[in-house]
This record gives sequence, structure tokens and C-alpha cells, in this order.
Amino acid sequence: MARNPARLILPTAFISIGLFASCGQGGVGDATNSNDSGALTGDADSPNVVLFVIDTLRADRLGIYGNANQPSPNLDKFAREGVLFERAWAPSPYTATSHASLFTSTYPATHGIWNRQRLESKDGDVYPALPPSAVTLAEVMRDSGWQTTAIAGGGYVNERRGLAQGFDYFNSQTLGVVNRIDHAIDWLNQMRKEEKPFFMFLHTYEVHYPYLPDEEHINRFDSEYIGPLRDAVAAARIFVDEYMAKNPNKSPIGPAQKKFFKPIFDGNDFSDRDKEFVFALYDAEISIVDEQFARFMVELERLGLADNTIIIITSDHGEELWDHGYFGHHRVWDEVMHIPMLIKLPGHPGGVRRQDSIDLVDLMPSLLAELGLDLPDCAVGKAVNFRRPPTEIEERIHVHQANWPQARQAWRKGDYKVHFFPDEELAPQSYDLSVDPNELTNTANAAWISAATSNLNDFWQRSDQLREDCGLFPVFHSLGSFTPEMREELAGLGYIQDDEE
Repeated sequence: MARNPARLILPTAFISIGLFASCGQGGVGDATNSNDSGALTGDADSPNVVLFVIDTLRADRLGIYGNANQPSPNLDKFAREGVLFERAWAPSPYTATSHASLFTSTYPATHGIWNRQRLESKDGDVYPALPPSAVTLAEVMRDSGWQTTAIAGGGYVNERRGLAQGFDYFNSQTLGVVNRIDHAIDWLNQMRKEEKPFFMFLHTYEVHYPYLPDEEHINRFDSEYIGPLRDAVAAARIFVDEYMAKNPNKSPIGPAQKKFFKPIFDGNDFSDRDKEFVFALYDAEISIVDEQFARFMVELERLGLADNTIIIITSDHGEELWDHGYFGHHRVWDEVMHIPMLIKLPGHPGGVRRQDSIDLVDLMPSLLAELGLDLPDCAVGKAVNFRRPPTEIEERIHVHQANWPQARQAWRKGDYKVHFFPDEELAPQSYDLSVDPNELTNTANAAWISAATSNLNDFWQRSDQLREDCGLFPVFHSLGSFTPEMREELAGLGYIQDDEE
């Protein structure tokens, strides 16, 4: 019998919350979401779309969001020339889960695509996948005439999780951002059909642990640290170069993680100075991605594609860097839930910083609204008008969900956020983010906890009904059904343990 991954037992009182803001096609066509762009079909004059997901990138580590170390000058320049959302949220701290929400515009409570899920059976952990009945963003784009391609970083972004649905071309390997940008550029030059617009999903695991930046990038952010982490990174990079020379199409992440980083991180006995160096490694990884993004943009310009391409840059979740005593991404604090959202639109003036909130589940309806395409009936996100900010900011509600290693949930509305701990004997916690943005002081506000409890009860009920109505019951795989290469990548990214392989 399945163990419920993140369910609360809640009272039945209901307060309307607007989480299912634009179910079906009506959400795109209503007066508040219309963008007056007119319906488009996928012909040569239609805009291309590039959706670049930088895995595990927390918003506050980009310069444009306030990082004084300035690791991202090219992304910052892009943001200044486009639209930046100050308040963009991920629905989950997991890769497969957030990508499933992005591609289907449904919450984890509906689609159930957790990174992994425990079952009380001999099969142990299982790995849910989107069913064929799920209608993805890529399927809508493909069926509307766009050439669809996915060039992704492997790990949990793979066909075994149902994430390849709708892509004419799908290539996902953990070979680093340089390789992925090389591959994307090759696709633009060799596989792109000039008579059709394209939708490119580009993804890299580059800022995901284990961090392997080169010495030059590391020294930009910390040239003075001498310790075990610097030695491990240096040795791992030599190992990776030698490994890839012998195995050019095979990910080196698993062997490198097991040999050099697992012994250090499993002990987790880091000094404050060690932790400072981890921040430097993280920023160095961002700077590498930033440089590779600039290289991709140069190629778009060279091919004459940049002026007719919608470009969206975001992340699936952030990273816990000991903000609340943890390293990784398993909880629903804002260092994990707050993600960047940068958008550039053809013919739209830049320099816009928006205070209205947006969720990953909103990307599908928002993009389809921009293109004038119909939204699938089962999508629940809000069609946010990228070109016209609202005259008044609506304090929307957002829900964040985790199931591993303990179930966690959070509910937010404006500057108020409430955490629930259904697997632990902990009372709900509430935070006033206007005075406590780092979520350090629990206010135990009874009114907000009551409102959140009531709202989440309705959210679960409607999520269950939507899953039933739309046939979104996930397909379950055991780890044994993954290829050895996939299992090695997952181990290297810290998703599975050696004894699970």
C-alpha cells in the first residue's frame, strides 16, 4: 500500500484560494489574460521559443537578484533587457517533480511525479512517470506546428519519467553545460527546419552538486581557501578529463562523486570556512553557465534568430546552503522555492522588474497565451501576461510540496508563509516575510495557520478530482528499469545511494 507522500489531515472549511486559476482554455481567452497577439500557427514567421532551465539555481545567487559577487554578468544583462519577475516560485524542491509541473501546468498533488516515492512492498522505492494521457507543453507546441527539441542534462530529466513526451528530438545526458550548449548550437545549424519555428527546451545540471568548476573560475570568488574541498575539486577535475577522454559519451559525474565528494559530504563536518568555499564553488558554477549562455546567444544572433525568439530562463528549484542547517534541496524554505524568472520577448521593451508573482505551473498557460494557442483542459496555472503587468498586484496563493525524506508543505499568500510537517511531530510554523525574508522567526500566527489549513484541504480535494478527471495517475517504474547509465548519473547527482544501484 502506498505511503501518502505529503498529505495533511485537514478540516473541511473552505476559503476560495484561486490556485486553479485558469483551468482549461477559458483561462487564456479571458479579458484579464488576453495579450491581443492573435492566434498563431507554426509557420516560418511564428516566433521561436527557447526555454532554458538551469537546474538548482536559487534566485539570490544571480547578480541581478542581489548577489554582490556578480557571477552572472551575461544573465544580468539579459534580464535588464527583458522582463524579470521578483517573485517566482517553484512548486517542489525536486527536479522530476518541478519539470512535470512546468510541462503539464499541474501541481505535484495532481501529477504525483516525485523524484522517488516509497511503497510498502518488496519493490521498495518507485519512480513515478507522467502517463501518456498527460498533455505536455511540448505536445501542444509540436501539434501546433513547432519543431520541438530537448537538449537536457540527464539525471531525472529523462524519458523514463515521461518528460520526453512531445519532443521530436530528445537528448538528455549529464555531460556538463559546455557539451549541452555545443549540442544546442549543432542542432540549430544541422537539424533545425528553416520552414518551421522551433521550441527548444535547454537544460543543464551544471549548478547542481557535485560542483566541478575549474581553478580559474573558483579563484574569481575565493582564491585563499586551502582545504579538503579544493583538493577534492582539483583531483576530481583531472579524473573527469581523463574519464571523458576514454568515454566521450558517458557521464563522469557518478564515478567522480563517489570517489571524491561522497566521503566528504557524507560526513557533513564542515567548518564555516569550508561552507564559504562551497558558496564560491556554487558561484563559480553559475559563472560557467553564464558564459555558455552568452555563447548560445551569440549563435542565435549570428543565425538571425534572436529578434524572433521568445527566451525564458528559469530553474526547477534552488539549493539549501546551510541557511536552515541543511545542504541539498529537500525542503520548502525560500532558498529552494525562490527561483529566477527572466523573459525576453520580440518587440517588447526591456528593463521591466515585476512584483506580481509567477509559478512554474504558470509558464505553460502564459507562453501559450503569448502565442495565441489553446490551453489543455487539465492545466491549472494562471496565464500571466508577459507584456502587460497588472495595474494592481493580486496576492495569489502558492503551494510548495516535498515528500522526501519527510513530507513538507508550505502555503504562501503575499508576505505570509505557513509551513506544515505532516511526517513529524511539529506544529505548523508561520513567517512574515516582509520583516523576516529568511524565515528565521516563527510567529505562530493562528489566523494564518487556520487559513492555510482550510485552503490546503480544498487544494488536495481539487487535486484528487483533477487527477481522476484527467487520468493523470502516474506510471510507476522500479529503479531496475533504468539503464545502467541513468542509474550512474542519478548516483552521481546524489539522488540514489550506492546500494540502490
